[in-house]
Amino acid sequence: MATEQSELSLTDDFSAKVEELRKCIGPAQSALILTHDYPDPDCIASALGLAHLCSFWNCSAPVISFGGFIGRAENRAMVRFLNIAMVPFALIDVKEFDRIFLVDSYPGKGNISLPSSVAINGVIDHHPAPPDHPIDCFTDIRKEVGATSTLITGYLLESGCPIPQPLATALFYGIKTDTGDMRRDVSRLDLACYKHLFERIDHKLLALIINPDRDIEYFRLLHRATESAVSYNNVGYTHLGNVSTPDYVAEMADLFHSLESIEWMICSGIFKNQIFFSIRSKNVYTSGTKAEQLAQSLGGSGGGHGRAAAGRIQFSSEEASNKRIGEFEIVTRKLFDVASIKPKKLISKQE
Repeated sequence: MATEQSELSLTDDFSAKVEELRKCIGPAQSALILTHDYPDPDCIASALGLAHLCSFWNCSAPVISFGGFIGRAENRAMVRFLNIAMVPFALIDVKEFDRIFLVDSYPGKGNISLPSSVAINGVIDHHPAPPDHPIDCFTDIRKEVGATSTLITGYLLESGCPIPQPLATALFYGIKTDTGDMRRDVSRLDLACYKHLFERIDHKLLALIINPDRDIEYFRLLHRATESAVSYNNVGYTHLGNVSTPDYVAEMADLFHSLESIEWMICSGIFKNQIFFSIRSKNVYTSGTKAEQLAQSLGGSGGGHGRAAAGRIQFSSEEASNKRIGEFEIVTRKLFDVASIKPKKLISKQE
């Protein structure tokens, strides 16, 4: 363990927080670990790692839960191949747990199903916390870090808790996805944990997770996104219409952002009377700020990091969806200073 600490230089970064977290978990026998409603690899891995640490500290009944569902093919493959037990929040009675923790999420941001009246015991996150919503519990929120999985890896190493291969694979994949395979928002800690975990993962299982089988809905949506995509100079935008899972919005934003002519990519979609949107940028570090401004201007919530961000905006009924999308597009064009630019098809049909 001392060798691992020395190798990663994590002691100064995690020793105090690990001791504080250990005391927080303390004599508890059960812990509920909540992700945001539509969990991605980073929050799934973070929840799994924190549950493992709870068990290591003799809190013998940790439960991982989420309020929505897992839609993206890679995320479903991750849960299946790594045998990660997760319980829908609808089946949870919060009164049965001694401790409640949030990972990769923050109360009051609108992306968790936990009622605001329920007291929580800890929050571990790498997204900026809203300044108008302070909480009184254990917190470790480091917006300079690219993934919550990095923080959990640091806790495990600092505490001397063994990391089994499936957990190492999950944490590695969590860091990999949230940093865009180390291309964006990467800190010293992310890089150190990424290198450390790489030697300990199951590479065959990781390959199965990264390259999952896909249903026909993915290809229909890809076609729809291509048909819809437009550009305003170096700003790209595509609207997906109704989607079967909000995960598709981020997935298409990532995919279309790889176009060489695009600096910014914005993708939106409708799910359950909400507009979900994702923002990506290549060289400008204000995605999180723009997502927050965009969402707040339309009564929603949003945020993120320098080059990757997201948000959601509620509307009252199905009849209002076209109006709200129109408003969303107008605000987006103003925010990115392209309101006077005529849109062009992002991907033109060849003659």
